[in-house]
Amino acid sequence: MGDLTKNFSRREFACKCGCGFDDVNKGLVHRLQVVRDIIQVRMIINSGCRCKTHNKNEGGESVSFHLIGEAADWRFPHSYGANIYFEITMLIKNWSGGFHYYRDDMFFHTDIGRERRW
Repeated sequence: MGDLTKNFSRREFACKCGCGFDDVNKGLVHRLQVVRDIIQVRMIINSGCRCKTHNKNEGGESVSFHLIGEAADWRFPHSYGANIYFEITMLIKNWSGGFHYYRDDMFFHTDIGRERRW
């Protein structure tokens, strides 16, 4: 049970360095909840909010949406793997914001910036 939505909690999106930055955008969380509701598969948040230091250590862009709580990198449990990619791509194809699937590392990036796919 989450404290932001029925499946997501603020602590999942908190900066992984332990600094306490957890001001995640509620619109982003609700967007991920829609995916979760449709796919019916647990989602694991790899990275949500990032302070400047943690973002730099992760190799993030200096203007990353993670820095303002408007991006999340997430994945499904390993048993689902890349097979679910097509389903997710079709689901979000007309959504605003950024979206990318990192095939080698098997995780998705979602943000609520301008629409782009890479």
